[in-house]
Formats: sequence, C-alpha cells, structure tokens
Amino acid sequence: MNIEIAAICDAATANDAGGRMNILGAFDRIFAKFPLVIPQCSAAFRLRYQRSEAGTHQLNLSIEDVVGHPIVPPMQSEIELQPVAQGFDTAAVNMILNMQRLQFARPDKYIVRLIADNEELAALPLYVLEDPRLAQQKQQEPQTDDGPVDGRA
Repeated sequence: MNIEIAAICDAATANDAGGRMNILGAFDRIFAKFPLVIPQCSAAFRLRYQRSEAGTHQLNLSIEDVVGHPIVPPMQSEIELQPVAQGFDTAAVNMILNMQRLQFARPDKYIVRLIADNEELAALPLYVLEDPRLAQQKQQEPQTDDGPVDGRA
C-alpha cells in the first residue's frame, strides 16, 4: 500500500472508492492564541494498493504531540479494499476523516499518523504555534513586578 495523497485541510470530499477527491485549504501550521479550538478540519488520504492487497485491513488514525501523547482518542476502523478491476494493475481508495472542535491546549508540534495493519503509512506534521503578533505585543507592553502597567492580566 502506498499513500498518494495525505493532507490536513479545511475540508475534503470524495466519491466512490477510486473516484475524485477534493481538498480545500491544505495546511501544516496554525498560528493562534491558546487554548485553541479548530471548529472543523479534515484529514484526507488517497491510498493505492496492489491486487494482492485487496481485502479487509485494520486502520488507526491518531493525532499526537511529539512525545506520543494523543490529543484525542485514536480512531480505529476496518477498511475493505475492493478487488482490483480486470485490466488494471492497482486500485485506489479515498479516505476522509472530518473532525469537529479539535482542541490544542498549548503550542507544540503535533503528528497526524495513519497506520494500516500496524504499518505506518503517513505521518503528517502539524505545527500549532503562538501567533507571533501576540508574542510581539507582550514584549512591547511595559512591565512591573505585578504585571502590565495598565492593569490587564
């Protein structure tokens, strides 16, 4: 099995097993204020397989920090790879996971992992970082021992 497409994106759609996949707004970094909640995003994958790989396979999708702690429970399922049609050497299947209200407590590098039958097929980095404009504002505020001069916390 080979991954032809792997992306974290704003949205994705697909039709039938080997049909078209539409990806909108692929990204690998987010600059934000924390804690961060992403209202909606998707992980989109296009998997190409050989005739001998048709059949049922175990899938696991996880989103982890760099030390391997999951930020959401890993998603596990089975996928049925249909037999490769006569006259073709390989077939493809599109897989999309739509995620709602994905939460990040702190800035860090995260990894979206797709594992099939205990073999990692994709590891996508997702850099969730503090907005540099916010850090710059903090540096420019006059400070006292009790916090900012204007009394904001």
